[in-house]
Amino acid sequence: MNIEVIAKIAGVLGFFISVSTFVLTRLERRKKIEIELFESSSFDFTVDDDVNDESLVKVMFTNIGPQSVILKPKTLIIEHNGKAYKLDREDYWGMEEFDELMPPTSSREIGVHLGSVCEALEIESPKNYDEDTFSKLYPLSVKICDHSGKVYKTKKFKYHEAVGEFIT
Repeated sequence: MNIEVIAKIAGVLGFFISVSTFVLTRLERRKKIEIELFESSSFDFTVDDDVNDESLVKVMFTNIGPQSVILKPKTLIIEHNGKAYKLDREDYWGMEEFDELMPPTSSREIGVHLGSVCEALEIESPKNYDEDTFSKLYPLSVKICDHSGKVYKTKKFKYHEAVGEFIT
């Protein structure tokens, strides 16, 4: 092996290293929103003593990217088997505290009525629970958009209707 061959190999390796560094830094700098679902109640969103305890789904958004994101909460969609719950058509809790501008590492949350989500997704309680119906999990897809139209979504949640929990 002479010096010319070594120089050519080093040039090709240097090119691949520079391209991979560029790709990795672009991936590292992209906007990222983590979406989480929790069971909740209306007490988590109000300070009034007159409010009754309603079953809610708390949807939490966390900006885990290095750039600020402007979320549009009314674009929230929860889907299951082709059925969709769209927030723009329903009531929700926590809009007073929801600031659309999300700096890095910030979190925002809203609450949606569990009954209307189950109704829209056609998730119903069976008349009698047996082994199959008790352990049935409903896979969910959750999406939300930012001001530029970029969609953030997750498919990691399943709803366990028998116990009313969201499972990852």
